[in-house]
Amino acid sequence: MLDWKELRYWIADKLFTKELDEAFSMGIREGADFATYKLCFNVKLQNHLKLTKTEQKGYDKAIERMEAAKEEVQKRVKK
Repeated sequence: MLDWKELRYWIADKLFTKELDEAFSMGIREGADFATYKLCFNVKLQNHLKLTKTEQKGYDKAIERMEAAKEEVQKRVKK
């Protein structure tokens, strides 16, 4: 028995391979950008809380690491 759904996917893959690959890459890139943006936003919200000196040092280190990770994600995604 012929599976029409599989046939449609096979045809789409053969005709639109480049476009599908570009759409996939764009989805990954946008997802990574959104995730890092949301993470940065949520962590920066914590800055308005009263923190002890030790907590503030940890918070500052977390922000520093997060910014470095954000840059790394953006570099890898844009390849």
